[in-house]
Amino acid sequence: MPATPRTITLIRHAEKPDEKHPDHPPLGVNEDGQPSPTSLTVRGWQRAGALTVQFGQHIMPLARPSSLYAPAYPDGPSHRPRETITPLARHLGLTIHTPQPKGNEAALVTDHLLREPDADILVCWEHHHLPALAAALAASVHVSGTARNAVLWPDDDFSSALVYSRNGNGAYTLVQVRVG
Repeated sequence: MPATPRTITLIRHAEKPDEKHPDHPPLGVNEDGQPSPTSLTVRGWQRAGALTVQFGQHIMPLARPSSLYAPAYPDGPSHRPRETITPLARHLGLTIHTPQPKGNEAALVTDHLLREPDADILVCWEHHHLPALAAALAASVHVSGTARNAVLWPDDDFSSALVYSRNGNGAYTLVQVRVG
């Protein structure tokens, strides 16, 4: 059996403006503080900063990432998943990999994530596509354990993480924890 990542952690991007009312508080702002309806809210940027503390150390079950992933957005202005992990990437001196767009979760798992032996991977993705990412992992490796967000990620949940930890026989145990 080929070596696989030690841990794979899935999180949702941080808070965003209300898409039905993007001109009403809380407003989105880009990294420079300029108004942007496609960016995180101030609370979202605060959560992004808090991730540097939570993932910047090795506090079980969260591992200090050695690799970061977010979706590619070839045709759109929204980059909230990348914005969410940018402070952590800077803190750890890591590059954020964006090899696949949302909708290509199976390819992300098989062509990228599972090809990083002994890595500790953090994936920040859009919540409507995180269950597909969890399903792609379950289809590719043996996973024990359950988590409600692996099936349906609630619209108002910005603070859960799905943590897949490899055990001694190469299978993964899944737990859901709170972050941010």
